[in-house]
Amino acid sequence: MSSPKEYLLAKGVLGKRPYAESTETEDLSNHNKMHPRNRYKDKSPDFSILAFKYSSFYPFVQYSKEGKSYIDYKDPEAVRELTYCLLRDDFNLVLDIPLDTLCPPIPSRLNYIHWIEDLVSSTESHEEMSQNTIYGIDIGTGASCIYPLLGCTLNKNWVFLATDIDTKAIKYAKDNVLRNNLDDRITVHLNKTEKKILMFENMLKDTTLKFSFCMCNPPFYESQEQYEKGVENKITSPHSVCTGSSNEMFTPGGEFQFIKDILEESLILRTKIRWYTSKIGRLETVNKVVRELKKAKIDNYVVTEFCQGHTRRWGIGWSFGSQRPNFNVLQPVSKKLRKSVPPKNEFCVVLTANTGDLLEFLQHLFDKLEITGQWEKESNTFHGSAQINTWSRSARRAKSKSDVQKTPIMRKAPEGEDLFEFACNLEPLDLSTRVTVSWTNGKDRNIFESFYLHIKKRLEQEFSVD
Repeated sequence: MSSPKEYLLAKGVLGKRPYAESTETEDLSNHNKMHPRNRYKDKSPDFSILAFKYSSFYPFVQYSKEGKSYIDYKDPEAVRELTYCLLRDDFNLVLDIPLDTLCPPIPSRLNYIHWIEDLVSSTESHEEMSQNTIYGIDIGTGASCIYPLLGCTLNKNWVFLATDIDTKAIKYAKDNVLRNNLDDRITVHLNKTEKKILMFENMLKDTTLKFSFCMCNPPFYESQEQYEKGVENKITSPHSVCTGSSNEMFTPGGEFQFIKDILEESLILRTKIRWYTSKIGRLETVNKVVRELKKAKIDNYVVTEFCQGHTRRWGIGWSFGSQRPNFNVLQPVSKKLRKSVPPKNEFCVVLTANTGDLLEFLQHLFDKLEITGQWEKESNTFHGSAQINTWSRSARRAKSKSDVQKTPIMRKAPEGEDLFEFACNLEPLDLSTRVTVSWTNGKDRNIFESFYLHIKKRLEQEFSVD
């Protein structure tokens, strides 16, 4: 059986990868679809400048008749040298990557890292904020150990456990960590049990340490035959050489089974890890994983789309915690993902009223509803929580009855807990104001949505709707 590289050479379509890794050409050719904080979003690296700064890259740079610099992406050494230069120039990282393993496209890796940053920061617990250390796990770190290295370089409070089942990859990963003096924050560990991904050798089951996230870029294919069929069914313009060991390219059952195995282990580990996440290479896998999450009655999940030029990848994450993410970057942008979109955590209404009048009205309304919290005047945002349901029709009837009987019978949260937490933001527009109410913490979606609908109704009664 031929290797992926040998197969493509034989077919004469080297680099035409429908489901494999995105390439630097694709990543750097379409900036505005990248993550907003991706350093390559607004400007591609200038190969001429890199060649001038790094003599090792100089032999691989060519020039068109118009004087534009480029490299041959079918040359694995050129692709690897570009990766080396980007890591040195932009992150002060020095790596050694074997030519027969995946060479990580830096822009796409950054997209995943920045998504994790957003996911973690939007759902940080008070405990995590106080300890100021974010613990993460990289499943299948590979020879480059790229996610831990980038993550720790960009975030000084991140600490990683990096795992892999390949002894060669482990050796290179450890050397790359040591080479960059990050061995005090990145632990590279060999997983000797292929059937267990997170619970091997009771690694996580017996530890008291809780992790903020795990991340993974699983092998996309279940076999060489599936890989070859994909190449034959979707031939695109040549982009980049496809290098990769069998462990990086293939796994029994493909990426879906791999992520499903993580899900099954997460049902045991639960809150040992706040967010279980994985990158996904095939659109059909996203919908299948979401179905599995729903079967497991997990409703706190997120789906996103990573765009790098012509290549699209997806990300999925789920949590057993009550913190809810509330920002657009977590939402998919493709119409094909509508069935997989998680339930909304954010609701808004636009009113023809000035911000000051709305703020005053909401202050009185929240007081009347016994909502606790405070306003951040600079951002016009209220962070609050509800300990008792005072807004529903049944609650109002119960309150009237309790006033007569002098006994409290309305629904309350357990002692010391909240029914939910939320944020209310007022955004001034030209002739109106957008009011956005976000669910930030809680388990009962119905009670939060009933609260929002009550707020919306009262606002619409008091102010006209745009």
